[in-house]
Amino acid sequence: MYQVLYRKWRSQTFDDVVGQEAITTTLKNEIRQGRFAHAYLLMGSRGIGKTTCARLIAKAVNCLDPQDGNPCNQCESCKAIDNGSLVDVVEIDAASNNSVGDIRDLRETAFFLPAAAKYRVYIIDEVHALSKDAVSALLKILEEPPEHVIFILATTEVQKIPPAIQSRCQRFDFRRIPSDVIAGRLSRIAGEEGLSLEPEAALLIARLADGGMRDALSLLDLCVSHSREVTVRTVSEAAGLIGQDYLFDIADGVAKGDLSAVMDLVTRVGGQAVEYDRLCTQLVGHFRNLLMMLASKKPQELVVCLPETLERYRAQAESFTVPRILYAIRVLQDTQNAMTRTPSRRTELEMGIIRLCDPRLDQTPEALLQRVEKLEAKLNAALAGGLPAQTGQAAPPAPAPRRGQAPGPAPAAPKPAPADLSREAAPFPQWEEVLERLGKNNPAARGALLGSTAYTAAGRVLIASDNPVFREMMKTNEYTRASIKKAIMEVTGVKYGLGPYKGPAPAAPKEPEQDPLEEVLRQAKDAGVPVDIQ
Repeated sequence: MYQVLYRKWRSQTFDDVVGQEAITTTLKNEIRQGRFAHAYLLMGSRGIGKTTCARLIAKAVNCLDPQDGNPCNQCESCKAIDNGSLVDVVEIDAASNNSVGDIRDLRETAFFLPAAAKYRVYIIDEVHALSKDAVSALLKILEEPPEHVIFILATTEVQKIPPAIQSRCQRFDFRRIPSDVIAGRLSRIAGEEGLSLEPEAALLIARLADGGMRDALSLLDLCVSHSREVTVRTVSEAAGLIGQDYLFDIADGVAKGDLSAVMDLVTRVGGQAVEYDRLCTQLVGHFRNLLMMLASKKPQELVVCLPETLERYRAQAESFTVPRILYAIRVLQDTQNAMTRTPSRRTELEMGIIRLCDPRLDQTPEALLQRVEKLEAKLNAALAGGLPAQTGQAAPPAPAPRRGQAPGPAPAAPKPAPADLSREAAPFPQWEEVLERLGKNNPAARGALLGSTAYTAAGRVLIASDNPVFREMMKTNEYTRASIKKAIMEVTGVKYGLGPYKGPAPAAPKEPEQDPLEEVLRQAKDAGVPVDIQ
């Protein structure tokens, strides 16, 4: 029977593990000196060597002829662990054996002496999946473990492991393996297997694996099923990187705000056996790649695609801004979450597409920031084209009616102007603190208020700002007004109203005028006239 590459080429010694040299060196030294821990916690993403190192620890501590901290792989103990026949080494998948009863059974058997090996080793994979009661039961035996027992806990989500468990283990953080290291390993394995693997293809596989050696070997296996001569084109076909032009078409429609075209594309893609949740995931990845084109100096190292596709990303990214892409990713991620809670996945995706094409329907900060950007662009274009200045002059009077012509209706009485509070205004000294607080909840409003000042009068905060974007936001957006009021309330503890400051800044208080009598006395003294005031 054919054995897949990741099992066939699983590391047999610590020296054979790639990309985790700091961890394997420490483990070798501990085992060589006989000072290994009674419990280990191995954490990191999937496919980077946690389970492999756990098995190597189990073999090395029980090896009858260890070689500089490595297992010999020749003695009866090593061979029994490799074929799974050694009853003293137990592997438990906590994802499916996560009840308190499973851990209690483990505790009962742990106190028995090993049947054939030196140490009884328990490897608990995905330990974060244990129930709360199971964790409590495990903690009890970790506090006072038998001398002949070693626990090796592995997890991809260390934040779910209680601190009480972590503090009783020796923790090792496994890192994602660099792409060039994975590519080198793939090239060596391909040579041993008699395969033709282009260096560029090996690097593309490594980038697609995202730091995981197991995923890289699995993808190489898939490529070999297509052809034993693995090229970049082979990898692209096997990984599904070809034939996704519809992602660029949808993004083009989003950039233009062409809702009808985007909806037609989604309908057509859905008719081609592409699941709607998968399409949403693909769109998240697509906009992430566009973000990398704008935010990174070396996007070719972060975007996994063909060279010609990279140029398409570069060209399409020019149609977007960073806030616009961030907004798109947020909307799509919200859509993904909504899809998990309803069977109407198509409806959820269509609702998300509508929000992407028309941010006016969304009141999130990202959507508001996108609308502010569009408003700024329109204002800049208008100013560049010679926007006429407002003179503030009254409208010219209506012409008098001609002879024989009935007079027109009398002009409507002007509306009374709102009371001008500027004369009574006093500077608002906490304005900078308010802006700092506002930036946490509404960065767009804070950006529009940079350089502004504020005053207080009659229970209102009057804002002096020449930024037309801010004035438009205040007129049309309730969220902006509510955010500013909230920030003022958090800083001052007082609920204020809002308004514009129209007058000049309050004049500094004048110095008290000199008493006229004192001036007369001074002049008399200068003239040599004696003056005696009783």
